Amino acid sequence: MENDLEQDIRHLAYDLWRTAGRDFGQTALDFWVMAEQMIIEITANSVRQTNAATAAVVETATAWPPALRALYVYRVRELARCMWSASTEQRDRSMDFWLAAEKHLRLLTESAARAAGAYLGREEALAKTFETFSPADYLEQIRKTAYHLWETAESQHQSALDLWLAAENRIMASQASEKTVKSGG
Repeated sequence: MENDLEQDIRHLAYDLWRTAGRDFGQTALDFWVMAEQMIIEITANSVRQTNAATAAVVETATAWPPALRALYVYRVRELARCMWSASTEQRDRSMDFWLAAEKHLRLLTESAARAAGAYLGREEALAKTFETFSPADYLEQIRKTAYHLWETAESQHQSALDLWLAAENRIMASQASEKTVKSGG
Protein backbone atom coordinates (compact mmCIF):
# COMPACT_ATOMS: atom_id res chain seq x y z
CA MET A 1 0.00 0.00 0.00
CA GLU A 2 2.77 2.40 0.94
CA ASN A 3 4.53 1.67 -2.34
CA ASP A 4 1.29 2.46 -4.23
CA LEU A 5 1.02 5.74 -2.34
CA GLU A 6 4.60 6.60 -3.26
CA GLN A 7 3.86 5.78 -6.91
CA ASP A 8 0.75 8.03 -6.83
CA ILE A 9 2.82 10.88 -5.37
CA ARG A 10 5.59 10.32 -7.94
CA HIS A 11 3.16 10.40 -10.88
CA LEU A 12 1.37 13.50 -9.58
CA ALA A 13 4.66 15.29 -8.86
CA TYR A 14 5.86 14.50 -12.38
CA ASP A 15 2.60 15.79 -13.89
CA LEU A 16 2.82 18.97 -11.82
CA TRP A 17 6.43 19.47 -12.91
CA ARG A 18 5.55 18.88 -16.57
CA THR A 19 2.60 21.28 -16.57
CA ALA A 20 4.49 24.00 -14.70
CA GLY A 21 7.10 24.32 -17.41
CA ARG A 22 10.78 25.00 -16.97
CA ASP A 23 10.31 28.69 -16.14
CA PHE A 24 8.68 27.92 -12.83
CA GLY A 25 11.98 27.90 -10.90
CA GLN A 26 11.12 25.19 -8.40
CA THR A 27 13.04 22.05 -7.59
CA ALA A 28 11.83 18.48 -7.94
CA LEU A 29 11.47 18.36 -4.17
CA ASP A 30 9.02 21.28 -4.29
CA PHE A 31 6.82 19.37 -6.72
CA TRP A 32 7.12 16.22 -4.59
CA VAL A 33 5.95 18.14 -1.49
CA MET A 34 3.03 19.68 -3.43
CA ALA A 35 1.97 16.27 -4.75
CA GLU A 36 2.35 14.67 -1.33
CA GLN A 37 0.15 17.35 0.27
CA MET A 38 -2.48 16.93 -2.46
CA ILE A 39 -2.56 13.14 -2.01
CA ILE A 40 -2.85 13.53 1.80
CA GLU A 41 -5.75 15.98 1.40
CA ILE A 42 -7.52 13.72 -1.12
CA THR A 43 -7.09 10.70 1.15
CA ALA A 44 -8.33 12.58 4.22
CA ASN A 45 -11.35 13.88 2.31
CA SER A 46 -12.11 10.38 1.05
CA VAL A 47 -12.00 9.04 4.63
CA ARG A 48 -14.33 11.83 5.82
CA GLN A 49 -16.81 11.11 3.02
CA THR A 50 -16.67 7.36 3.70
CA ASN A 51 -17.31 7.89 7.41
CA ALA A 52 -20.22 10.26 6.72
CA ALA A 53 -21.81 7.93 4.18
CA THR A 54 -21.40 4.91 6.44
CA ALA A 55 -22.89 6.75 9.41
CA ALA A 56 -25.91 7.86 7.36
CA VAL A 57 -26.56 4.34 6.07
CA VAL A 58 -26.11 2.74 9.49
CA GLU A 59 -28.43 5.29 11.10
CA THR A 60 -31.15 4.65 8.53
CA ALA A 61 -30.79 0.90 8.20
CA THR A 62 -30.68 0.09 11.92
CA ALA A 63 -34.42 0.76 12.15
CA TRP A 64 -35.14 -1.78 9.39
CA PRO A 65 -35.93 -5.41 10.10
CA PRO A 66 -32.95 -7.78 9.60
CA ALA A 67 -34.37 -9.25 6.37
CA LEU A 68 -34.71 -5.79 4.81
CA ARG A 69 -31.18 -4.81 5.92
CA ALA A 70 -29.82 -8.01 4.39
CA LEU A 71 -31.64 -7.34 1.11
CA TYR A 72 -30.31 -3.78 1.03
CA VAL A 73 -26.70 -4.90 1.59
CA TYR A 74 -27.14 -7.61 -1.05
CA ARG A 75 -28.32 -5.07 -3.64
CA VAL A 76 -25.51 -2.64 -2.76
CA ARG A 77 -22.97 -5.45 -3.13
CA GLU A 78 -24.53 -6.54 -6.42
CA LEU A 79 -24.53 -2.99 -7.85
CA ALA A 80 -20.95 -2.37 -6.67
CA ARG A 81 -19.87 -5.63 -8.32
CA CYS A 82 -21.56 -4.62 -11.60
CA MET A 83 -19.85 -1.22 -11.46
CA TRP A 84 -16.50 -2.84 -10.70
CA SER A 85 -16.75 -5.38 -13.51
CA ALA A 86 -17.78 -2.69 -16.03
CA SER A 87 -14.84 -0.47 -15.08
CA THR A 88 -11.51 -0.39 -16.80
CA GLU A 89 -9.83 0.76 -13.57
CA GLN A 90 -10.52 -2.05 -11.13
CA ARG A 91 -7.32 -2.01 -9.09
CA ASP A 92 -7.84 -0.63 -5.57
CA ARG A 93 -11.21 0.91 -6.48
CA SER A 94 -13.61 -1.48 -4.75
CA MET A 95 -14.39 1.03 -1.97
CA ASP A 96 -15.20 3.70 -4.57
CA PHE A 97 -17.64 1.35 -6.29
CA TRP A 98 -19.19 0.35 -2.96
CA LEU A 99 -19.71 4.01 -1.98
CA ALA A 100 -21.18 4.84 -5.39
CA ALA A 101 -23.52 1.86 -5.16
CA GLU A 102 -24.61 2.90 -1.67
CA LYS A 103 -25.28 6.43 -2.91
CA HIS A 104 -27.52 5.13 -5.70
CA LEU A 105 -29.37 2.69 -3.44
CA ARG A 106 -29.77 5.32 -0.70
CA LEU A 107 -31.40 7.70 -3.20
CA LEU A 108 -33.55 4.85 -4.48
CA THR A 109 -34.50 4.06 -0.88
CA GLU A 110 -35.44 7.67 -0.16
CA SER A 111 -37.62 7.91 -3.27
CA ALA A 112 -39.28 4.56 -2.50
CA ALA A 113 -40.03 5.70 1.03
CA ARG A 114 -41.57 8.94 -0.26
CA ALA A 115 -43.61 7.00 -2.80
CA ALA A 116 -44.93 4.55 -0.21
CA GLY A 117 -47.49 7.05 1.06
CA ALA A 118 -50.76 5.47 2.13
CA TYR A 119 -50.67 2.59 -0.35
CA LEU A 120 -47.94 0.50 1.23
CA GLY A 121 -46.06 0.62 4.47
CA ARG A 122 -42.55 1.99 4.32
CA GLU A 123 -40.88 -1.38 4.92
CA GLU A 124 -43.05 -3.12 2.33
CA ALA A 125 -42.25 -0.45 -0.25
CA LEU A 126 -38.53 -0.74 0.45
CA ALA A 127 -38.63 -4.54 0.25
CA LYS A 128 -40.50 -4.37 -3.06
CA THR A 129 -38.02 -1.82 -4.41
CA PHE A 130 -35.01 -3.93 -3.42
CA GLU A 131 -36.53 -7.13 -4.79
CA THR A 132 -37.29 -5.64 -8.21
CA PHE A 133 -34.05 -3.63 -8.55
CA SER A 134 -31.70 -4.96 -11.23
CA PRO A 135 -28.16 -3.51 -11.07
CA ALA A 136 -27.35 -4.64 -14.62
CA ASP A 137 -30.48 -2.97 -16.02
CA TYR A 138 -29.80 0.15 -13.95
CA LEU A 139 -26.23 0.50 -15.27
CA GLU A 140 -27.42 -0.18 -18.82
CA GLN A 141 -29.96 2.63 -18.45
CA ILE A 142 -27.18 4.98 -17.30
CA ARG A 143 -24.93 3.84 -20.19
CA LYS A 144 -27.66 4.50 -22.76
CA THR A 145 -28.38 7.92 -21.25
CA ALA A 146 -24.67 8.82 -21.30
CA TYR A 147 -24.43 7.72 -24.93
CA HIS A 148 -27.49 9.81 -25.80
CA LEU A 149 -25.91 12.81 -24.05
CA TRP A 150 -22.72 12.25 -26.05
CA GLU A 151 -24.66 12.02 -29.33
CA THR A 152 -26.61 15.21 -28.66
CA ALA A 153 -23.65 17.19 -27.29
CA GLU A 154 -22.39 20.08 -29.37
CA SER A 155 -18.86 18.82 -28.87
CA GLN A 156 -18.16 15.10 -28.83
CA HIS A 157 -14.86 15.83 -27.10
CA GLN A 158 -16.41 15.99 -23.65
CA SER A 159 -15.05 13.79 -20.92
CA ALA A 160 -16.67 10.34 -20.78
CA LEU A 161 -16.70 10.64 -16.99
CA ASP A 162 -18.58 13.95 -17.15
CA LEU A 163 -21.18 12.42 -19.47
CA TRP A 164 -21.52 9.35 -17.24
CA LEU A 165 -22.02 11.52 -14.13
CA ALA A 166 -24.57 13.68 -15.95
CA ALA A 167 -26.41 10.52 -17.00
CA GLU A 168 -26.37 9.22 -13.42
CA ASN A 169 -27.81 12.51 -12.19
CA ARG A 170 -30.57 12.37 -14.83
CA ILE A 171 -31.51 8.80 -13.96
CA MET A 172 -31.58 9.50 -10.22
CA ALA A 173 -33.61 12.68 -10.72
CA SER A 174 -36.09 10.90 -13.01
CA GLN A 175 -36.49 8.07 -10.52
CA ALA A 176 -37.11 10.52 -7.71
CA SER A 177 -39.71 12.43 -9.74
CA GLU A 178 -41.30 9.18 -11.02
CA LYS A 179 -41.71 7.87 -7.46
CA THR A 180 -43.15 11.23 -6.36
CA VAL A 181 -45.66 11.24 -9.22
CA LYS A 182 -46.72 7.64 -8.49
CA SER A 183 -47.32 8.52 -4.84
CA GLY A 184 -49.45 11.51 -5.85
CA GLY A 185 -47.03 14.06 -4.28
